[in-house]
Amino acid sequence: MKVPQPLLFVSTSLGTGGAERMLVKIMTRIDRSRFEPCVVSLFDHGTMGAALADLGIEIVCLRMNSFWRMLAAPFRLAALIRRRRCTVIQGWMYHGSLLAWIGRWLAGSSAGLSFGIRHTLVDVSREHLNTRVVIWIVSRLARKADVCMFNSKLSLYSHLAYGYRAQRVEVIPNGFEIEAYIPNPVSGQHLRKVLGLKDHLVVGLVARFDPAKDHENFLQAAALVHRQLPQVRFVLVGPKITNENIQLQTWVQQLGLGDVVLLLGERSDIADLNNLFDVACLTSWMEAFPNVVGEAMACGTPCVVTDVGDVRDIVGEAGRVVPVHNAEALAAAILDLLIMPADFRQRLGVLARDRIVDNFDMVQITKAYMHHFDVLAGKTATGNTDCSGAPG
Repeated sequence: MKVPQPLLFVSTSLGTGGAERMLVKIMTRIDRSRFEPCVVSLFDHGTMGAALADLGIEIVCLRMNSFWRMLAAPFRLAALIRRRRCTVIQGWMYHGSLLAWIGRWLAGSSAGLSFGIRHTLVDVSREHLNTRVVIWIVSRLARKADVCMFNSKLSLYSHLAYGYRAQRVEVIPNGFEIEAYIPNPVSGQHLRKVLGLKDHLVVGLVARFDPAKDHENFLQAAALVHRQLPQVRFVLVGPKITNENIQLQTWVQQLGLGDVVLLLGERSDIADLNNLFDVACLTSWMEAFPNVVGEAMACGTPCVVTDVGDVRDIVGEAGRVVPVHNAEALAAAILDLLIMPADFRQRLGVLARDRIVDNFDMVQITKAYMHHFDVLAGKTATGNTDCSGAPG
């Protein structure tokens, strides 16, 4: 009987985010007869740690929140690599990839090493200083990794332009659990009653509170939509999206949206929420491959999105794509979908789900990851590989 090969994921964090959620999805479907995974978090268990623990996956938290722990972390990781005799090491995000390289070097390991980049470099100057430094260091180390793996084509192109050079590059997009994210009008109607939305049209935004998500732009567009269609309600969901968020409340009150905006905070019922929304939005000025768009589309909800990352390829003709930082264009696109006949909007939703099922089913994406790990374990592949799956 063949023994599973030790696979080590080194993730910057296990908090609430697209990269962390994708990590859990991979771990849920990975073939444990071929690979025995262990996940290292640079900090703590975060919000995703419990899901990984439920899968029976070992989690090692380096808790790099003090100077001495930061110094000790690479040596602890090296000891783990030696103890587990890892054959594959997968860095996850910039800081995770950097520590993965250092740990492998200190361990004297020949394990296959992949840098997992899940970010698009739009304007490096807008990143935190610490992140800018790490991005630069990882760009210099990229040649020493066996693979640099990106989750979108634009992410790949932007990093190549920045100077990332690797022995091999590939693109594996995010995948979606199409059996969990399904059109379900009953759940949407139930949630509508719970939230007191009655027969209102609902526009939703699922995103953590972060400058890159551009909530201010969404609320400015919401104000323009409200003037045209006062019956519309706007539902915002995500970490720090609460009534205690002073900045959010200031924008809401200044724009006269106090009676039409709901701030629901972080929630786990995202599929139900997507079935509540008549239109789902993405207003970010920077993304690679946003999970929230695929999840909404899988639920049959048409989307209005900003033109970031690979979103234009993902949405295709099933929604509307607008420029970033343009509240007028965003509002016009939202209004376009809201005022069309309901059956037309439903047809867009059907088309949206079909695109996700055909191109981004997690079953197929997991197969791409398994091939990726097999290649790293054997280090036998040559040339560039593009497993993007994105429709043209």
